[in-house]
Amino acid sequence: MGVKTDKQMKFKPSYKQLTIDGFRSSLEGLDKTNRWVWLGDHLPWDEYEKLYGQTLNNQTAGASAKPARMVIGAMIVKHITRLSDQDTIEMIQENPYMQYLCGLGEFTDQPIFDSSLFVDLRKRISDDDINKMTEALLKREQQMKEDMRKHKEDEARNRGEEPPAAPAVDENASAFTDSKGREHKGVLKIDATCADAEVRYPVDVDIIDDGCRVIDRFIRRICKADSISVPYTYYGKARNAYRYLVKMKKKGGKLVKDTIEQMLSCLHRDILTLIDLTAGEFRYRLDCLRKDQRRILDATMKMYFQQEQMFRTGEHRCKDRIVSIFQPHVRPIVRGKASANVEFGAKIGVSIVEGYNFIDHHSWDAYNECADLQLQIDKYKERFGCLPATILADKIYMNKANRTVLKDLEIRNYCKPLGRPPKEPPSPERQALMAKTVGQRNEIECSFGTGKRVYQANDIRAKLPETAECWTGMCYFAKNVMKFFRELCHTLYDLLKFLTLVTIVGTGLRPAWQVEAN
Repeated sequence: MGVKTDKQMKFKPSYKQLTIDGFRSSLEGLDKTNRWVWLGDHLPWDEYEKLYGQTLNNQTAGASAKPARMVIGAMIVKHITRLSDQDTIEMIQENPYMQYLCGLGEFTDQPIFDSSLFVDLRKRISDDDINKMTEALLKREQQMKEDMRKHKEDEARNRGEEPPAAPAVDENASAFTDSKGREHKGVLKIDATCADAEVRYPVDVDIIDDGCRVIDRFIRRICKADSISVPYTYYGKARNAYRYLVKMKKKGGKLVKDTIEQMLSCLHRDILTLIDLTAGEFRYRLDCLRKDQRRILDATMKMYFQQEQMFRTGEHRCKDRIVSIFQPHVRPIVRGKASANVEFGAKIGVSIVEGYNFIDHHSWDAYNECADLQLQIDKYKERFGCLPATILADKIYMNKANRTVLKDLEIRNYCKPLGRPPKEPPSPERQALMAKTVGQRNEIECSFGTGKRVYQANDIRAKLPETAECWTGMCYFAKNVMKFFRELCHTLYDLLKFLTLVTIVGTGLRPAWQVEAN
C-alpha cells in the first residue's frame, strides 16, 4: 500500500472560527462571589463619599465630579493588580466585575475616565484621607464581627442553649483604666521604613549629563519659540566625554575627576548662554517653558552649584543633595540594611492596629523615627478615642525620653531596661512574655515586606512629591482592603458553617466535619 501524499490527505477543522459579531454573552450568569463583587457590596462607600466630597471645591460652581466609588474603586484596582494608569482603565473597560466595584449600573465598553485623571486624584487625596478610609474599614470589620457574635447568641437563646463563649482577647490588648482615669485599649505596633522612588542610582557623571542635555534642550526650545538662531552649545563635547568614561572597562579615579571637570565646564558655559538669552528685557522668553520644565530648570541650576562645590572641595556629600533633577525632592535615606546601605525615596512612619496599616508620618528628609512615638500615640487617641494599652516598637524608639512618656501615660511595653543588667534575671514568665511580644512586633516587618514585594511600595513611580505621597498611601491602603476581604471571607464562612450546624442539629443529625473527626 502506498503512502498518501499531502494532496490526497484532507484536513477538516473541528471548529469554525467565531467572529465577534457572532459572539453571544449574558452578564446574568456572572459569579456573585467574585472578589470585586464582594468588595463592591461591603466596602464603606458612604463614608468614602463623605471623605472624598470634602476634598472637592466645586460645591457651588464647576462641572460635577466623578463619584467617590468610581474614583476610589479604580485606585483600588490599580494597586491590587499593580498596573499602570492606562492599563488600569483598559482593564476596567474589559472587566464587568471591576465595573461593578466602581459603581457602574451596567456593562460598558467605554473608559470610565481618562487615565490622566489619576494625577489630579493623587494631588487631591492626602495621607490623612487614606488613613480615614482605613479607619472606616477597621470599624466595618469590627461591626461585622459584633453582628456575627450577636447573631450566634440570639440563635443559641432561641434553642434554649448557652450562648457561645466570647473569643479570647489578647492580654496585651485588654482594656483598663489607669490611675488618672484614662482609658487604655488595644495594641499599637510602630516602625519606620523607606518607600523607594523610581530613580536611577545617583552617579555624579550621570546627573551632570542629564543637566547638560536639559539645558541644551531648553536653549533650543527658547530659540525656536522666539524665532532666533540657535547659539553654539557644548552639549556635544560633554556627551563625548561622558561616553568615553562609561565605555571604559576600568574607570580610574583621575579619569572620573577629569571627566567631571570637563562636563561641569561645558554645563557652566551652556548655563551662561541660557542666562544671556533670558536676561533683562528678554525674560519673557521663559514663558515658553511649562511649569514642570521650569521646575526641572531650577533643579538643574541647584544641582550644578552642588556638584561644583563638591568638586572644588573634594567632598562627596552636601546638604539637601539632589540625586535626580527630574525628582528634586527625593533624598538619600541612610538605612544601614544589608542589601543597600542607602535608599532613595521618602521615609514613612507606620503604625499597625489589628492588622491595618496607617501612615502617620511621611517625610522626604531623613529623620530619627524615635521622634514619631508621641505623634503616633496622639494619632491613635484621635482615631479610637483612647490610649493604647500596649506599644510594641523597636529598641530605637525606647530612648530615655520616650520611656518617660510611656511611664507617664502608663502604657505597657516589653523592651529591655536601660543601664546595666539587673542582678536578678527576670522570671521565666516575664521572659516568655517578652519573647511573645517580639514575635508579635514582627507583624509590622512582615507588613513592610508585603507592601513592597506584593503592592510595589518600593517602586513609587509618581514624579511630584504630593502625588508620590498619595501613591505610597494607596499601596498600603490596597493591602488593607485585601486584609478586609480576607476577614470578610472568614466571617461569611463562619456564618455559613454556623447556619449549617443549626440546620443539621435541628434534624438530629451530625455535621460532616464532626463525623470525620470521630
